[in-house]
Amino acid sequence: MPTAEIQFLNSENKKDRRYHHEDTIHDIQFNWYGDMMATCSSDHKVKIWEKLESGTWTVVKEIMAHYSPVWRVTWAHPDYGTILATCSMDHRATIWRMMNDDKTNWVKKELTDSSTPVTDVKFAPRTWSDMMTGSPDQLRLAACSEDKVRLYTVQVNSELNDTYCDCTSENIIDYSEEPGKISCLSWNSSSRFTNLVLAVGVLGGKGGSRVDLYNFSENSLSDRSPKKWSKIVSIPLTSKLHHVAFRPNNGARDNILAVATEAELVVFKICSEEMAEEVVPEQEPVLRPKEDHSQPIKHLSWDMFGRQIIALFASGVVKSYSWKFQPRRQWTASELVSNMDLTNITYH
Repeated sequence: MPTAEIQFLNSENKKDRRYHHEDTIHDIQFNWYGDMMATCSSDHKVKIWEKLESGTWTVVKEIMAHYSPVWRVTWAHPDYGTILATCSMDHRATIWRMMNDDKTNWVKKELTDSSTPVTDVKFAPRTWSDMMTGSPDQLRLAACSEDKVRLYTVQVNSELNDTYCDCTSENIIDYSEEPGKISCLSWNSSSRFTNLVLAVGVLGGKGGSRVDLYNFSENSLSDRSPKKWSKIVSIPLTSKLHHVAFRPNNGARDNILAVATEAELVVFKICSEEMAEEVVPEQEPVLRPKEDHSQPIKHLSWDMFGRQIIALFASGVVKSYSWKFQPRRQWTASELVSNMDLTNITYH
């Protein structure tokens, strides 16, 4: 049976290879502190990794997590405990929680609302989760299927397993009558942005791929209607969408959204403008790399400071895009890895 390779590239570009999955790896995510990592694969498994004092990584837990390929894995903020979520082609999203600080002991809660494959899951940032729930003990998770985005509220100080869990869900975005299919999600994390924003990547439809931005506010004008979520702008794309990722919060006024498509990498500055009680973002492209993009970008990852974007191309090339203020404001690219059969990347 073929194996999927995980490679750790240190600051000296020395490769440390591990073979731990039996099929394609779809996602790799570090936890908040960078000392644990989760990977998921078409082999239906999730692997939990721990970084040893020697600097090497080892698998501490292997979970047969789903009945079909596992598409995405995401970590919650550590203030809620050691919690992660996964989603799969088996129409399920699952929340996993480490018990009693034992890295080999995980309990789960399966979320089975969807009638189609769940394509992405993302925990809301800590500040936004508190704002939406009004309680520091309630965690929010967004999960998307082809035609809906669901928002789950989990009481984190309660028991978490399949027989009991204080967990509720609501459909916050419905695309059943909209053109296209939902493929990916990203939350904004800037505390200076007046409203919470959720980016929803949509494939196909009459106008082609696009990114729709939705906002939530306790005091927005949309509160006059039953729904607190409203579409504020739609960003049309010139080619098939692959991935979206908001820049981590670095104290900047505006939010930066990176979008990877079949043909290009585009970074949008989402500007804020006070209009009555609402914030209305506008899109402004600030990066369109000029080099040949004959190979599509499959995956994006920001560094923790929001100054670099790591892009994985279908050819196996990994490039780093860094924002430079001198001698003039521009993005500069450097090649990190080439001619390798990579499927996913992450940065910490």
